[in-house]
Amino acid sequence: MRAVSRQYKTSPMGYQMGIMDRRDNFKVQDENITFEELLEKAPDEIAKLVEKANVIILPSHGTNDEFYSGTLDTLDFFNNSEIATEIYSTDDNYKELGLHGAHIWLGTFIVKNFLIPIFCGVAATYIYEKLKAKNDDNISLKFIVEKKDGKTTSVSYDGKVENLNKALDAVKELSDES
Repeated sequence: MRAVSRQYKTSPMGYQMGIMDRRDNFKVQDENITFEELLEKAPDEIAKLVEKANVIILPSHGTNDEFYSGTLDTLDFFNNSEIATEIYSTDDNYKELGLHGAHIWLGTFIVKNFLIPIFCGVAATYIYEKLKAKNDDNISLKFIVEKKDGKTTSVSYDGKVENLNKALDAVKELSDES
């Protein structure tokens, strides 16, 4: 019988973590996409759909036409919360990407600056109350914020729901920047 060796990393707290343990991935970076550019590049049919939106849900993983499973529920929740939200796709081209497992894949959102405080509150409500996320659940999302000066910055988070406030706080801080 062969011995199986496991690779371990040491956490900041000093205990060993197995290879399957995850660390939160939190990143804030400048982006090169704006609402105006999205409208300019969009086919007329999509441009008409998203031109009045304050939040646009973008395709998953950089694809042109695939969205995470449940995107339509997310869209409905934000619109019912009086946040003008649209999906960057036509009904005919819309496809859902079904990822299975114990992970919440929320997607990528581009958000206009003035809406950030309300958006963050509604996003938290959606995650905790609608999706019933627990602190030890994993979540993956990306918010692209169009600041007052027209430049965009993204906040990406992939980790435990219990640490999601770190990402939401970073998004709120961006709304205060000029």
